[in-house]
Amino acid sequence: MSIEAESGTRPAVPTVLHVTRYPFDPNRHPASWRTIVGLSSHFRSVVVSGTRAGYFPESAPDAGRLAAEAGIQVLADQEIDGLPRPDVAAAITATVLRRYGPIHAVVGHVLGTSRAFYLARQLTVPILAYFHGDDANIHLHDQEHGPAYAGLRAAPGAFFLAVSQNLVELLIAFGMPPERTFLHHLGVDLSGYRVPAGPAMSRPVKIVMVGVFRRQKGHQMAIRGFAKFVRRFPGASLHLIGGALNFEQQQVSEELMALVKRMDLGGAIRFRGRMPVDAVAREFADADIALQTSVFVAEDRQVEGIPNAILEAMASGLPVVASRHGGIPEAVAHERTGLLVDEWDIEGLAGALSRLAADPRLRRRYGLDGRRVVEERFNAARQCDLMAARIRRMVEAYARLSPGLRRYGTADLRPPSLRPGAHFI
Repeated sequence: MSIEAESGTRPAVPTVLHVTRYPFDPNRHPASWRTIVGLSSHFRSVVVSGTRAGYFPESAPDAGRLAAEAGIQVLADQEIDGLPRPDVAAAITATVLRRYGPIHAVVGHVLGTSRAFYLARQLTVPILAYFHGDDANIHLHDQEHGPAYAGLRAAPGAFFLAVSQNLVELLIAFGMPPERTFLHHLGVDLSGYRVPAGPAMSRPVKIVMVGVFRRQKGHQMAIRGFAKFVRRFPGASLHLIGGALNFEQQQVSEELMALVKRMDLGGAIRFRGRMPVDAVAREFADADIALQTSVFVAEDRQVEGIPNAILEAMASGLPVVASRHGGIPEAVAHERTGLLVDEWDIEGLAGALSRLAADPRLRRRYGLDGRRVVEERFNAARQCDLMAARIRRMVEAYARLSPGLRRYGTADLRPPSLRPGAHFI
């Protein structure tokens, strides 16, 4: 589809269609919100959003106003999970074209990618698929999302981005074209995070860990390591910020609370619940150490990319103690911006926390180096500029393809539940 202006001489600003399963709101999926808002300065942006609860059940009160001020048009409350059905995909496509005119590219965010594929196929435009974590390992092979990801491998001119190198390698192993599969880090809005003037020298150490209560987040490792550490540093506290988004995570939360009670750590470990992004930033600004103990859980096959909480902590000038898991070592440089320990190394974790707790100046040095790393490699504005350049490259390359090569395949890519008698392999 041409992106030339009606005069035929000046390139028009491409219209990019973003697809997310969550309401378009900074509370529901902050990383996707930042990315789409950042890209809106480069493109005419349209968002097709779903109804998944996301990180917070409540919308930010000014989300609509902020989206409008950024020039973003939103087609909200759509049946995103129904897009594998041809009738749903055709209906949403017709609505998009009627309201917003020609679309030049589709961008799928997180699990919205496996749904965005069906809109790109209907629109016959290129798709950029942005993978954050579970979508690049667990969901590549499951029955719900796997068929669309299999179709994406052959999508004409598609680009594939992942937030960490380990996820890039998983995508290539799945069959995504290496020449169109790129590392693209999530970005942090540095204006929202302040670095304290100096290290706290006298108060008890405050440690903050941010993450939903999934087994893969390694809260058990964190609690057991902290239990050994706090014997050496009485008065220290561990603040667990996050909540449960489903029944399984609620079970994990209850197990963790029971463990804390059994270990008689109720005065030292505090469950703080979910917080909006700005409140988390204030917690980081008041903390001494950030903790992230992600672990591999074999039955779930889940591997993390780079948890955004790590980047936000580093942007706040905090040293990070974390596990050597997934993409974490791509952000946390051992002995430079924090300390890394092996998964389930409880003694090593207690030792790393003790080393930082005993040395405020070391904490300060690691924290300032961490802030510099975020400024250089994870700056949201810079990352959006880079993604915008990739979208333009994708659109231009797709426009050079012959009409025949622009066509998507016609195979039935609906999940098995929507294909009577079919079986997904």
